Amino acid sequence: MNQEENRNFVKKIESLVKPQDVTAISFLSSFSKSLPKKTQHKFTQSGKKRIPYMGFIVEPYGLFVSFKITNASAAQEMLPDGYELAETSFFKNEAKFPMVIASVFTARTSGFIGMRAEFYIIAHNKETGLLSWIICDYETNTNSYDPKNGFCGYTCDPAVYTTTYSGELLVDIKNRSNNKEFILSVDLEKGDSRELDESLWIEGNFCVDYGGELKSDFSEPFSLIFDPNMLKEAISIPLEYISIKANSYLNNIIDPVKPVNAITIPYNQHFIIRQDLQKHAVKNQKDLDLQIKSFLSRTGFKTMSGDDIKKPIYGMVLISYIVLISIIVLLLIF
Repeated sequence: MNQEENRNFVKKIESLVKPQDVTAISFLSSFSKSLPKKTQHKFTQSGKKRIPYMGFIVEPYGLFVSFKITNASAAQEMLPDGYELAETSFFKNEAKFPMVIASVFTARTSGFIGMRAEFYIIAHNKETGLLSWIICDYETNTNSYDPKNGFCGYTCDPAVYTTTYSGELLVDIKNRSNNKEFILSVDLEKGDSRELDESLWIEGNFCVDYGGELKSDFSEPFSLIFDPNMLKEAISIPLEYISIKANSYLNNIIDPVKPVNAITIPYNQHFIIRQDLQKHAVKNQKDLDLQIKSFLSRTGFKTMSGDDIKKPIYGMVLISYIVLISIIVLLLIF
């Protein structure tokens, strides 16, 4: 993708993310939580067929921290069927090892806006042979959906993810329902740019799935569509400039306060998720290019819209108002 194509790609993704629509979608999700999980799943599957693309924009400075897996058998049990524990590395031409990755970022998407902390095990997909990011736990300060829990969100308080004028990145996340927490600080001014490992950062994002506490029969792998130039390098943070005060996540398979690598990405990352895409449709660079070209050339497709939610709600309010007025009129007559 050349620079002009990238500009068009970025602008088109930005057009998929509209705060006024996200507000309405967030409002609906609070009602949807009360529905049975099977109904919620059918609802989301129906939406995927009608709305092909979801925009997903990660704001600067996305943080990724790796940990070496010390209990391989327990990690393997956390993986969904069809995956096996893999060895990988953050950086090109560096020693590989079985890995957990913690990531904290703020995002603007077609469905939510807010902070997320996600915790992954990196695995091989047996069908494709490619690395895959398996989301095993997460926290968020906004609405969310996952196959195990359905519509959910607002899991942590505090939910601090911010930068300071002195160049620090601060993370302070706590889920008070289970006392899990992730607290750290990073000196953003001490890093240097390094080339990333392509199999992890590019091919690995062709298959994202759910495992661990999020493992579910409803789970289906999905692919991220993006310009691979975006993930060719990142800012490597020396370990002496990252301080982890607490980490309760996946601590049965790692040393939770002993990271191996840490990186930040100091620019917006633009992704799309093609919701009607068959699983494993993206397995290589050629497949990725086809999906990018399809997105850039496609017009007239339906996008996530708050109006789709507002109209039936307004309709229900109008019906309720008419019924109420009718009852009042009948009481006055009789």
